Amino acid sequence: MTSYSPRLLTPIEEQEIYPYRRVWVSVAVELSIVFIIAAALYVATALLGVSLPRAFYLPFNIALLALPLALWTIFSLLRERAAAEPRQHLLGVLVIGGLVANAIGYPVVTQVFQTERWLPLANAFTRIVGYTVSIGAFQEVLKYLVIRYSIWPQQFRTRLDGVAYAAACALGYASVLNLQFLLNNAPEPAIFAMRVFENIALHTAGAVIVSFGLSEMRFSTPSPLILPLTVVFAAVINGAYIPLSAGLSNAGFSLEGSFASPVFGFALAGILVGAVCFLTAFLYTRSERQAIEAEGRD
Repeated sequence: MTSYSPRLLTPIEEQEIYPYRRVWVSVAVELSIVFIIAAALYVATALLGVSLPRAFYLPFNIALLALPLALWTIFSLLRERAAAEPRQHLLGVLVIGGLVANAIGYPVVTQVFQTERWLPLANAFTRIVGYTVSIGAFQEVLKYLVIRYSIWPQQFRTRLDGVAYAAACALGYASVLNLQFLLNNAPEPAIFAMRVFENIALHTAGAVIVSFGLSEMRFSTPSPLILPLTVVFAAVINGAYIPLSAGLSNAGFSLEGSFASPVFGFALAGILVGAVCFLTAFLYTRSERQAIEAEGRD
């Protein structure tokens, strides 16, 4: 549609309104806020010596547990409903992801795999492989199945729909793990805030990788290996993070020597999710560009 300026009789082309929520912006904002709050708590307690009375640990931790869900509601769910063409069933995918984690994921990992009994004393390579083929593969397949059998392919209208549903599923799954950590421990808020971020970052990273494979299967004619390869890649990231994070957290470095600190695993999670999202966004953009070029040739 063309309009004219009252002062200059020249046509002004109106910009087309983008009908969908910009999902990468939402993911970046939500993760960044959780990261900043967790980092601020660590600085306040570990570096500045600010202490919170133990009586306030539980209510503070409950607020930290609810924080990512509140941010997702504000920056994803409500903004989605305000979009011209909102994505459907996002809340349902989040809930299903949480239910699957609570009913299957967490019990199997803790009661069946019991990796803490046979992996921690192994060498680094064995631990990475062991966590990848057990916890990593199992959790990523569960999240894949949630998306595959709940909203795929009917709710995938654009490629980036995969990221929106993957982020929702990952948040639901990670929230249950955060809740279980809180119930089974009495962590300081700074420690719990870092754990909250780590779980959400790790599962978001894995889920968006798998979402790329699902999107390619929906909108392109890729190799049949694309989907299993994305699941394997996500499992490697999930499995490798556990021993790498533990190694960094238990063997930090300073001028005085080594020391244990959870901040190194926390920082690793931030770097990991940033790198994976950047890479996945590049792959999405590349696939979209190739699809547009193919349509132009036709």
